[in-house]
Amino acid sequence: MFFSMKPRSNAVRNGKRKKIKIPRLPIRKILVPIDFSPHSNQVMKYASAIARAFNATIILMHVVDSASYSVTDTFNIVDRRRPLKTIARALLGSWAEQLNGSIRVQRHLATGFAYQEILNKTRKDQVDLIIMGTHGRTGLGHFLLGSVTEKVVRMAPCPVLTVRLGDKALKATARQRERKKRPTL
Repeated sequence: MFFSMKPRSNAVRNGKRKKIKIPRLPIRKILVPIDFSPHSNQVMKYASAIARAFNATIILMHVVDSASYSVTDTFNIVDRRRPLKTIARALLGSWAEQLNGSIRVQRHLATGFAYQEILNKTRKDQVDLIIMGTHGRTGLGHFLLGSVTEKVVRMAPCPVLTVRLGDKALKATARQRERKKRPTL
């Protein structure tokens, strides 16, 4: 098993080996915050493997930013939260359906600041492990945007497993962004 450890005989006292018994860590609830990006697929691979190994429940979570407003050219303020919630609810359902056969899945949709909502859900549901992605931003991008993952790692009351997008996947994601930015003729 993943975190299961057998008694070891490596402690030596007075010339005799003493068995050290390390208890198995109970992982019953795994919180998986996702943003529906291609990186979320990678995170879900880890989460589903660990959930199967421990027969744990996955709590699939998405947070809609509380500042989801925009201003039109006529200076009307448009609240985008309702349509974003509708889309996110459907996507959460779809992602949960993909896992539902072999793993217990709960869905949770929240509105607010991502790191705060993740920490609130962790405490409320007494989560044993958080598995989330990190985009690996550095420099100015990290300074300006901050890192939800970093804040969660620092403040979470339980262990956090971070999944970084591999180099090939990072390059592919960068190429996709470049294609979207290019104007079409």
